[in-house]
Amino acid sequence: MIENIIVINTCDAYEDVWELFFCAFQEYWPECNYKIVLNTENKQKIFNNIDVHIHNFNSPNGKDAWGLRLKQTLKACESKYVVMLYDDFILEDRVDQEKIINCMKWLNDNPDIAVFYFSNISVNKNTNDNRFENFELIPRKGDYKLNSAPAIWRRERLLEFIEDNDTPWAWEFFGSYRTYRSTDLFYCVKKAHEDIYPYNYAMGGAIYRGKWVGKVVLPLMKKFNLQIDLNQRGLADGLQQKNKRSLVWKLKFFLLGFKMIRFGILLYVYRIARKRFSI
Repeated sequence: MIENIIVINTCDAYEDVWELFFCAFQEYWPECNYKIVLNTENKQKIFNNIDVHIHNFNSPNGKDAWGLRLKQTLKACESKYVVMLYDDFILEDRVDQEKIINCMKWLNDNPDIAVFYFSNISVNKNTNDNRFENFELIPRKGDYKLNSAPAIWRRERLLEFIEDNDTPWAWEFFGSYRTYRSTDLFYCVKKAHEDIYPYNYAMGGAIYRGKWVGKVVLPLMKKFNLQIDLNQRGLADGLQQKNKRSLVWKLKFFLLGFKMIRFGILLYVYRIARKRFSI
């Protein structure tokens, strides 16, 4: 039987986050018996008391391509399902592994389901179809159907929704368009039941635009007695509300979206205009 796998998505530049991630992981998921795969470019690291398999990959031109690297990592995994996590999803309470096992059983019994998200994707009017306890169905043409939130995925289906030149942000924002012609079903946990993988979802995790989120990190540093140089990244507290993207960044972002989904980009332009001008 092929063992279950957890893929932790990271990069070499986030090596300083790994110690905190795994301290919390060991504290709050001590019974985890899944194979752990760390997806990064070139770095190798030994983690005390926890068996971590590092999958290294760099694109042929030497520049990191997030989508291509993630595809290579997933292709190297032989499991039917993968639990997808990111390095700044720092646990703050016990993982409910029994609920993850339930999701695996549901995936096994229902081949039309692509994913169960452990966080609520609340931007949509989700459907409570009462098929799976405490989960609801994301609409077929919903936003953020592709999402970096902690989740258990059918690995082969996830692979089909990733392209080589994707970035994490564009994949979430524009990538969902790729799912609209699919018959796959996407489920997320209901709002009041986000206790499967407890991390500070409201703050977006422990990192915001490359900086530490102090409200998340400081209590955990104290708990695990870690000496992290916060000056290296700086603190992001308060920036979540103040720091807006520049016009140049937005134009480049939409250009990337056009490269990803071509004229499907017009749907997102329409949705943004409708929201802004209440069309």
